[in-house]
Amino acid sequence: MGPSQASEAIILRARAYGEADKIVTFLTADIGKLTGIAKGAKNSRRRFANCLDPFTRVRVHFRTKPGASLAFMESCDLLESVGALVDPAKFAYGSYLVELVDQLTAEGQPIRELYDLLAEGLDAVRHGPATATLLRGFELRLLHHAGYEPQLQTCARCHLPLSSDAGVYLDPAHGSVVCTRCRDAAESLLPIGGATLAALTALKPLPLAEARRRRFPNGAAAEAAQVMSRLLALHLARPLRSVKLIAALR
Repeated sequence: MGPSQASEAIILRARAYGEADKIVTFLTADIGKLTGIAKGAKNSRRRFANCLDPFTRVRVHFRTKPGASLAFMESCDLLESVGALVDPAKFAYGSYLVELVDQLTAEGQPIRELYDLLAEGLDAVRHGPATATLLRGFELRLLHHAGYEPQLQTCARCHLPLSSDAGVYLDPAHGSVVCTRCRDAAESLLPIGGATLAALTALKPLPLAEARRRRFPNGAAAEAAQVMSRLLALHLARPLRSVKLIAALR
């Protein structure tokens, strides 16, 4: 077993293991995503008290062993509790952010920007509504930091600038955007309105607090959600359970 390490982390998910232990997946600020075993976590009143619920921000103390699939979690210090995310609506949207990050990150690959983005997203949902613009802004920045950033300003085929006044289409099979000139009529492509394309492009660089204050033009919110859903689907190993929670709220 290697030396003891410590890092700030956000708990992504946890499940019972045996009578007293838990298997916990957490995103660290320094080392990336890890999965570890918390021995005696169910009965712990000191080492893991109130620290292993999803959304919780902690300082985790752990050890790793070369070749082992699980880290050994020694203890956690609580930095920020679940708080307002126990509210059903906030829980559903918080779960959505966590599930997306969980599926789009590999274990042991540190990307500090991903950790900061998830912390920023959960904080935004804690303290305000999960607006359509906030969610799309989170998705766009997540794809960027995970290495899957969609190109929304130039055609993927001719590489000329896209115009919001001309026809623009999403190629769902490749996650790319093409112009009318490059579109093959036999292809099954998703048309994107100019207002939707412009709104998504404007959201990409914004902090989430500012993105939340933006509004989509009339009719663009649903189309933007569909576009981002298609782009994300290319990189998801399985359907998101949180989507059903969000649908139930509506």
